[in-house]
Amino acid sequence: MKSKYLFNTFFALRTFIVLNIFFTTSVFSQDISEEFLDSLPEGLRDQVEAQTEKSEQEQEVEGLFRSDTSVYNNKKILQNLKDQIEDLGERILFEENNIKTLNRFGEEFFSTIQSSFMPINIPNLSSNYIIDVGDELSILLTGIKNQEHKLFVQRDGSLIIPEFGKIYVSGNSLDESSALIRNFIETSAVGTSAFVTLSAIRDVQIIMLGGVKSPGIYTISGGSNPVFALNAAGGISEKGSFRKIDHRRNGKTIQSIDLYDIFVFGDYNIKHQMRSGDVIFVHPPQIQIPISGGIYNPNIYEMVEGQSVNDLIEYAGGFREGFYGYNKIAVRRTSIDRALTLEVSIDEISDFKLQHRDIVSVPFYENQFEKIKSVIIEGMVNKPGEYFINDSEKLSSVIKRAGGYKEKAYVFGGMLLRDDALEKEQLYAEKVYSDTINFLVSSIAKPGTSFDSSAVQLLIEELKSQNFTGRIITEFDLDQINENSALDLLLQDKDRIIIPQIQKVVYLFGDLNAPTILNYNSDYGINDYIRLAGGIKDSATNDLLVINPDGISQQISRSFSLFNRSQVDIYPGSIIYVPRDIGQLSGIYYASTVAPVLSSLAISLASLNSIKD
Repeated sequence: MKSKYLFNTFFALRTFIVLNIFFTTSVFSQDISEEFLDSLPEGLRDQVEAQTEKSEQEQEVEGLFRSDTSVYNNKKILQNLKDQIEDLGERILFEENNIKTLNRFGEEFFSTIQSSFMPINIPNLSSNYIIDVGDELSILLTGIKNQEHKLFVQRDGSLIIPEFGKIYVSGNSLDESSALIRNFIETSAVGTSAFVTLSAIRDVQIIMLGGVKSPGIYTISGGSNPVFALNAAGGISEKGSFRKIDHRRNGKTIQSIDLYDIFVFGDYNIKHQMRSGDVIFVHPPQIQIPISGGIYNPNIYEMVEGQSVNDLIEYAGGFREGFYGYNKIAVRRTSIDRALTLEVSIDEISDFKLQHRDIVSVPFYENQFEKIKSVIIEGMVNKPGEYFINDSEKLSSVIKRAGGYKEKAYVFGGMLLRDDALEKEQLYAEKVYSDTINFLVSSIAKPGTSFDSSAVQLLIEELKSQNFTGRIITEFDLDQINENSALDLLLQDKDRIIIPQIQKVVYLFGDLNAPTILNYNSDYGINDYIRLAGGIKDSATNDLLVINPDGISQQISRSFSLFNRSQVDIYPGSIIYVPRDIGQLSGIYYASTVAPVLSSLAISLASLNSIKD
């Protein structure tokens, strides 16, 4: 018998090899007879048929390169190729986007099931709880006799009640046992009433078999149900079914459990609790179908033979809102030799029966909820506050919506603060600080290099103490914007617009003999303001900064003579800043080293222009 099996196997293998060699030549141009195919073993026949179809397709493709191929045939072959590419694309789409991201429905329940299905620690069970060996009953006697007894059910199923005798209760429900005990006592001692409660429940030993993660013998509480028993065994394994679970007692199935009744519909209809010797057997899984897209709970669901697409959608929580407007769903159906995508209309989903290897995709439109963008405008406008904007909203539009400027608005000192500008300032400042530290560290070791420690300390403190605003310099004058629309800035979410009241003062800071804030005088030039501030100290640099109210700064080099009025314009709210010359750092003048710092400082000082409403 064994030699005959080996001979048949060898013959089938030899036939397969010969066929492969033969079919790779011109034989595939001829039809293979059904009689010949039927004579082959089943597995070999399937492979031959598949290879035949593949080779025929390859020959059609080869025909594209033959000079005698007609245009009609070429179009036919091209369409064939397109269909195969589309089929492959759909297969990849379903496999990568759907199946790999889906979990098997039900697995998560056993990781959080403890609080829901644990047996009750303090007995407070239903009246149909079956009393058995090991249970403890509390019997309270009142009347002629006032006593309390806590008694265990003996191995023979009886209770031995002091002064009354033995009574058998095992196998009866809690209600039935209580009635038996009351009747037994009250007929034996007239005038005595008995009250019976269950004070402790027994442990039971059960067997867990089949598709559970940890099959074996388990000792659990007598008040447990099959769901808790499954949890004690680690839940359902990959090889187990959530839909077909047998609870067996004395060789017979006393109940079959479908966990989908509980997990999907909340129907907890388990009639029997666990008793010693009971067996829980989990059958292998049935049809497992992935579903994704426009349903509430995309997962892989286990379906019973004969169930429809509509049942699957019901298990998956029904259609999401984004599905409405579509009238078809896609079912990817794969057989041994081919795969196709079927479109099933909504009217047909109750009749469309699912099969092994089906994949269901529900189309849906996902509405992207965009955050409403807004800006804040403060200060000297008629209606300050928060304004919602669209993607094309510009500065002039919001100013007009805010009722325009008040009479004393200082448009030239207007400010626009922006988050991303603030972030860029901070990142730039961090880089300047880091580069400066690296420069100092690398220069200290060079021969002949010396540093003024006080100068270095001042530089570091200056770098660390900068105040950033995220100010965007732009035009606020509506007349100028009307003449040149390119000046009208496009607004962004969370922009903050500040329109200050005009402040007829000029700020003088830095290395002056008497830094101060002076009243603005249109007849004064920079020289006049410096003179009123006591003049420039000898320790000052040869450069000073003038920051205009709109945030634009000018770095001015001064000669031995003082400034004249034609050199620079001074406006209400302008800032004149005179840095101190702290000497040279390793041959690099301080003014060059801290130029970026002064530039940032100019922006910070310009924020003073918005101090009043």
